Amino acid sequence: MLCLISPILNHKPYIIFEINSKEISMKTTLSLVTILSLSLLHGGEFQSLGGLSTSMGGAGVASASGSLAGYYNPALLTQKKGVELSLGVGAGIRENNIGESINKLSNMNLTDSLDRIGNNAPIVATNTPSKKNSQEDRDNIQEAQDILKSIGSKNGISLMPSAYLGVQYENMSIGVYGTSDIAVSADIDTKHTGLSVKDEDNGLYYNYNPTNDNYTLINQAEYEQSSLEYALDTNLSTLKAQGLATVEVPISYAQAFELPQGELSVGGSLKFIHGTTYTQTLSVDSDNSNDSDTLDKNKKESDNIGIDVGLLFKPSNIQKLQVGLVAKNLNSPSFDTADGANIKADLQLRTGLQYRVNDSLDIAGDLDLTSNKTLIPGYDSQMLGGGLNYHPLSWFAFRGGLMQNLANSDDGVVYTAGLVLGPKAFQLDMSAQMASKSGSYDGNDIPKYAKVNVALVSKW
Repeated sequence: MLCLISPILNHKPYIIFEINSKEISMKTTLSLVTILSLSLLHGGEFQSLGGLSTSMGGAGVASASGSLAGYYNPALLTQKKGVELSLGVGAGIRENNIGESINKLSNMNLTDSLDRIGNNAPIVATNTPSKKNSQEDRDNIQEAQDILKSIGSKNGISLMPSAYLGVQYENMSIGVYGTSDIAVSADIDTKHTGLSVKDEDNGLYYNYNPTNDNYTLINQAEYEQSSLEYALDTNLSTLKAQGLATVEVPISYAQAFELPQGELSVGGSLKFIHGTTYTQTLSVDSDNSNDSDTLDKNKKESDNIGIDVGLLFKPSNIQKLQVGLVAKNLNSPSFDTADGANIKADLQLRTGLQYRVNDSLDIAGDLDLTSNKTLIPGYDSQMLGGGLNYHPLSWFAFRGGLMQNLANSDDGVVYTAGLVLGPKAFQLDMSAQMASKSGSYDGNDIPKYAKVNVALVSKW
């Protein structure tokens, strides 16, 4: 359902103001910044889109002028004349304390091992198993128990593909920006990791010792209080998959105003957003035969409207400096999920600056002013980053930078770099990001965070 949220801000009282190009003052500017600051919410992660930001430590709010200005800060549309078009794709991954655990659990068929051990429960009269359990099953449940105990509450693995098309003409732009975040995390009930099993044939319950393959009779209450098998059967311990994919179509416009203190640009974007959400609960191992819901049944599509507002200020006494501020998703649009809930794209507030050292070198940096929630439980994102853009020739540019998550140190420092080749009418823009810390999957080291982006850019 297409829904237009009429109040831009969900805070009262509402403040209405008018900007006059000849009479605008610094007081008006500060008032607008104050309004945005009072509207702080925890929002979704501010994803890097395009080569320049991806390669310069995520910076873009004061530097991404041109065809992606409508995404980073619509006020930047006043800074580049003519026409620019960019077409690109990207992909990112984040692993947080779960990649190797998921891989091991999926390979061991834990549910089947527990079923076999339960079916081999002893005949009470003789207190001996009806048959011996295999060494593989005994090893599986001990390893699974250790893995599940070691998984913390802050865990997940997230995939972030993207694709986009942006077109700028003078101080207007239109774009199609597709971003996705699909995460899988483990929700483990740490009180239920005991090796207790149920004998389905006689309805009896046992504690099981895999070291000596012995059973001890217990009652149902003891079984339900601590059993790993019980937690898996009743979904007390599960894997949870959740995703949000959005396609934004923003129409953006900006206007510059001359002040005694310098030039102030004000821009805005009205975005039609098509959102697709995914929610599904899975078993912690590969035996998902009881998870009958298909992906289509757990997918929900809905539409909404989003509003972005941006500022860019160029002080007259520091002519090579420009400072930006953007508030994305002012109205916090939400998207329905198949289970009747919703995933909200909360407000994102970010500031940035750019300084032009000379005609061939720019430096830029960005800072998230909101600590933004991600789809990985307990993992928040508040990025500080920046870099340089060295462009000595019209057909060549090299970029590099660093970024750091201030809200979570698990990724370490993220290194970024990029390369631009080709004439202005047809440039190939390649960029990448990689974290200094690594996790593991299938016995191989993988970066805690990584991202790549490839784009074609045309300017005329």
